Amino acid sequence: MQRLFSRILAVLILAGPLFPFMLHAQRDQDPLTSQESDQIAELRDQPNERVKLYQKFIQQRIDAIKQLGSNPAGADLKAQLRAKYEEFTRLSDELQDNLDTFDDAHADIRKALKDLVPAAAKWPEVLNQAASDREYDFSRKTALDSAQSTSDDAQQIFDSQKKYFAEHKDERGKNGTGPD
Repeated sequence: MQRLFSRILAVLILAGPLFPFMLHAQRDQDPLTSQESDQIAELRDQPNERVKLYQKFIQQRIDAIKQLGSNPAGADLKAQLRAKYEEFTRLSDELQDNLDTFDDAHADIRKALKDLVPAAAKWPEVLNQAASDREYDFSRKTALDSAQSTSDDAQQIFDSQKKYFAEHKDERGKNGTGPD
């Protein structure tokens, strides 16, 4: 037992200086800037505005992908393109989580979905336009899968919401509980 404790202590002592770097790496995984995160947090109880804001941030990443994807000649540009694909994927996943949460809470997000459904349907096409390259191909394919999933989910939730609020007219326009 003492031997096990000694080994654990040794690992902690050796790995201790690496903790700040590990925390920094986790922080870098957030696809939102601190300003964007603050904007999202402010709209916690406004589901339509929150969905629209995610859509705006995703569109910004799409625009960057289109710009970079037209000529990713250098290694730095390829790394930037890969990073934008990864940001897109994480934002798309966060949007899906929010859509699911708002839908489960019966928040009326039809207004936001009316704009999101056609916009999300275009995302896979844009992501497919960039040339394939082994340096970012996995990120591109992951982003493409996420885009298609978001598009499908948005359409399904929109259809579900239209049906639900047709049957529950007294709940129209309510915000539900929303995500934390």
